Amino acid sequence: MRAIQIQKFGGFDVLEYVENAPIPNIQKNQVLIKVHAAGVNPLDWRIRNGELKLLLGADFPMILGNDVSGTVVSVGRQVSRFKQGDEVFCLLDAHPQPSWTGFAKSGGYAEFAITREDTLALKPKNLTHIQAASVPLAALTAYQVLTQKAGLKRGQKILINGASGGVGLFAVQIAIALGAEVTAVCSSRHQELLKSLGVSHLVNYQQQDFKTLNQHFDVIYDVVANSSWWSCRHLLTKKGIFISNVMSLDSLLATQLYPITKRLGLSQQYTFAWVKSSAKDLAVISEWIAANKIKTFVEKSFPLNEAKAAHQASESGRVQGKLVLQIIKE
Repeated sequence: MRAIQIQKFGGFDVLEYVENAPIPNIQKNQVLIKVHAAGVNPLDWRIRNGELKLLLGADFPMILGNDVSGTVVSVGRQVSRFKQGDEVFCLLDAHPQPSWTGFAKSGGYAEFAITREDTLALKPKNLTHIQAASVPLAALTAYQVLTQKAGLKRGQKILINGASGGVGLFAVQIAIALGAEVTAVCSSRHQELLKSLGVSHLVNYQQQDFKTLNQHFDVIYDVVANSSWWSCRHLLTKKGIFISNVMSLDSLLATQLYPITKRLGLSQQYTFAWVKSSAKDLAVISEWIAANKIKTFVEKSFPLNEAKAAHQASESGRVQGKLVLQIIKE
């Protein structure tokens, strides 16, 4: 099968287009998917350059790619919810059992990929495969942060730093769907789009540092991870929570110290995002997409053999929405 492999960690040049990669074999609780499109995420190039080798290992050759949309080819004997021909999408986890990291090196940049049944949802009928492939990792990250980490409630105020990227756009829409009042931090280029989504307040980071705002928020979600709880704590309510998309030593320390600081009357929390494959969560997101409560935003799709260009675009940090690799032309 055609695929993008890496034989070592490094820059764009380690991405290798091959036409003879082996088709993976499924186990009893897994599904083989014919991939129509695969999302391109910052997670992919962080794996490529070796940032996550302590979590995912270095078993080469490695096929990158974590979220896909495609068609079921075959299912294991324990699979009951899906059958051959079903159109599905998911955040892949090729590990036979749920991995403690939440995902496993998966192989979405290929004609075929495997995943467990408990990661899969039916593709929303109102999305193309390219659109659907842009959803799982980013939308699941935003959904799990806002509903499970933050416990965001109707009427609460949230500031989202990095609101125009893949995760940020889903976070904005999910926060609004949950009934929150959203302040979005972005550049002037993206303000009209965010206004159209229903954002209450906009902060142009090119003109103002959001940390100088004279407001308080129940939740601050730092999608781009260029600030810290220490620099933003004055913006939080007494029981506010600061969430970063990147795990750091100070976030781990603050999480561990929270029971102590809470007893001292300091109830502000600081934690980090950690996405997990979940058919249940993805089904909720799919329902919102079908009801047009959530829209997808694909800035550009690339053919599989242009994965290098897709990674270059992703690493530029100038993408509005998502990038996708198209494996099968629709």
